[in-house]
Amino acid sequence: MPGIVGVGLLLALALGFGLGQRFGTGGVEPERLPAPSAPSLFQLPAKLVVYQEGPAIPTLWLDTFSSGTGNPKIDLRVLERGSDGSWPSDGDVYLVRARTYQAIGQIVPWAELSGHVPLDGMNPVFQGQAFDPTGAHSRPWRVSPWFFMKKVALGTPHKVALAAPARWAGEPQALFPNDPDLMGAIWLKSQGKPINLGGETTQQLARQQVETALSGKLASEQECWDGLKSGSVQLSFLPAWRLVLDPQAGGGLIRWSALSSGTIVDFEVMGVREESPKKEAGFRFLEFLLAGPQQAALLGATGYFPVRSKVGAEWVGSTLIMPTGPWFDKSEFILWPYPRPVVEQPVATETNSVVPASGGEQKSE
Repeated sequence: MPGIVGVGLLLALALGFGLGQRFGTGGVEPERLPAPSAPSLFQLPAKLVVYQEGPAIPTLWLDTFSSGTGNPKIDLRVLERGSDGSWPSDGDVYLVRARTYQAIGQIVPWAELSGHVPLDGMNPVFQGQAFDPTGAHSRPWRVSPWFFMKKVALGTPHKVALAAPARWAGEPQALFPNDPDLMGAIWLKSQGKPINLGGETTQQLARQQVETALSGKLASEQECWDGLKSGSVQLSFLPAWRLVLDPQAGGGLIRWSALSSGTIVDFEVMGVREESPKKEAGFRFLEFLLAGPQQAALLGATGYFPVRSKVGAEWVGSTLIMPTGPWFDKSEFILWPYPRPVVEQPVATETNSVVPASGGEQKSE
């Protein structure tokens, strides 16, 4: 009898399943529960991708910004060309040299900064950008002049005279940055010619002349700096920030000198990618870097000088002896084409260094 009962139960189950399939196919399927809208506790917060050239922004600054309400973490990346020569186009914010900004702008549309990132308090000299004269899509945020740097012997007067440009190629142990735009600009500047005039033909000729004259004496900027520190190089042309960040380089025997006709001023600009999904955060980050506390600490933190400065006091806060005299009045920006300063600079006193205790006249080399 137990076997018969078991068979009966199986038949009942089979019948119930069959009826359910027959009469249940026309019914409405119960709604499924919606996926939870709250983010997972293990999901990483979105980051603001920032590409940068030059000395990195201090980690303390990045942490300070990210600790603000609603501000994302910063993913700081070194800006480098890809193997195919292209620039990365996935950044939210770019902090790059003015020349690089122009090049990247060919593939990355820039967001409108007007009304988002104010220009209040910015030195008008650094607003004269030929590629963005109204400041609609970029903001200068730090600047560095380029000087001739020379390693000198102990006891040598601080004033360092520069050999005539025609003798560059004949200078012993001289090495210069392999940067055609930069060297072409210096070539014109050192001859007393305005580098923002003459057009592309003049600029191209200057590039060719300097590459021919300095054949065999060109290397990367880093190699030039390393050579000065080790003593294998005695004369080079490098940005001020290197000596600011490493004042005892080469045993503290490296000095700088400005051309009597002025020098070149390089500056970095900031921009936000138009297609970035985090544009508003990008605007806040730009405003943060231009704020008083960060600009005041810029020199000691990165070696660059602030753009929020008073006319005639661009280098206030420098811990090193900066060249004085009217050299900055005649300086021009590294940019093809070169913009002109929009304000007149006051004429400063002569000499680019310390006067001996005796008060005697310094000797030029």
